[in-house]
Amino acid sequence: MTRLSGACHCGSVRFELDHVPGSLTECNCSICRRYGALWAYYDRKTARINCSPGAVTSYSWGDRQLEFYFCNRCGCVTHYESVEKEPESRIAVNTRMLAAADVAGIEVKHFDGAVTWKYQDKPA
Repeated sequence: MTRLSGACHCGSVRFELDHVPGSLTECNCSICRRYGALWAYYDRKTARINCSPGAVTSYSWGDRQLEFYFCNRCGCVTHYESVEKEPESRIAVNTRMLAAADVAGIEVKHFDGAVTWKYQDKPA
């Protein structure tokens, strides 16, 4: 099993991932498009976010179901998760916080979060 680790620019927020993601998601919703994130999805058991208390701030908008987290020091968007945190809850990690070599060659899927709420990629 290949584990990955990443961090925000200043290193205040670090994360450990138990496996390489099968794909990455680029979303065009109003917030993801602005963040420029490439998301990989994990659950709370396979992704661990490590930071000091107060190192991150969360931002919620719209229906307030998700919290986007960013580092209070360097401003990097590190991850998002649901407001209700259960052991099986999904965590989306911004893979832009990983070394580029760690995600090179992984398929990027394009999600239309702005209009259709569907993946736009055609099956191979």
